[in-house]
Amino acid sequence: MPRVYFRPPSASIQTYVTSFLGFMDIKVGSQILTLFSLFNKIAGIYGIIAIFQGGTVAQLSLYIYSIATIPVFIWGLKAISDEKPGAVLRYAHIFILDHMVSTGWTLLFAFWWYAYAAHDGKPVSNSSHQAGLMTLIENLEAEYRTPEEMAKYRHKDYDVNTPEGQKEAQRRAQAANAIWVAERDFSAGVLVGGWLIKLYFALVLYAYALHLRHGTYWMLPLSKSRAANAAHASAYQSVPGEEDEAELPDDPAENKPNGTSSEHV
Repeated sequence: MPRVYFRPPSASIQTYVTSFLGFMDIKVGSQILTLFSLFNKIAGIYGIIAIFQGGTVAQLSLYIYSIATIPVFIWGLKAISDEKPGAVLRYAHIFILDHMVSTGWTLLFAFWWYAYAAHDGKPVSNSSHQAGLMTLIENLEAEYRTPEEMAKYRHKDYDVNTPEGQKEAQRRAQAANAIWVAERDFSAGVLVGGWLIKLYFALVLYAYALHLRHGTYWMLPLSKSRAANAAHASAYQSVPGEEDEAELPDDPAENKPNGTSSEHV
């Protein structure tokens, strides 16, 4: 199988593929981004609990997928720590594949949020369980809020068949639409930015794996290679082991001049 080589086109780009963000060891950066991804996957456990209170099949499938991939990221974290080039390269392949799969869910949710979600200010509950939970939260808030504060923050029930209800519905729709117009561009920027950051994470993993494969990782300026540290430590005198013969200090009596003795007559 032919070896994979990566030659960055410029020195400025090379800085970011021989280190993490330009100021951190690429191995440490690979561990940090894997821990970040692992934390994101573990959050699926809490999502799977909440989904039984109401949710969609797409949300359920995403949380199940996140939980199922937790062992893979734990394995990848160990491969990075052990500095195994083949395992790290396979993990980088899995990481970019996971990124593409997650991109599918992101596009699905973003398309629904931008094209189909009604930003009209109406409270939305996906099931009777969620409706009951919303009522429970409002009852708990009523215990430490004044009636005036509850009237301000609580979702009021109104009848759209009455003039007052139609006016309230119109007011909420206008306020919700104003918020949506103000935040939709920022939300799109966050989605695109997060997608690009994870793509950079995959590039860091590939760079780390290839540096390990070609034996150039220890030559990097910010490298903290375990093998390099071991070679550096070997220059110092090691502590004798249990089976090693320890050299005892000389007897002071042997260092005295001939004809003298340490005993008094």
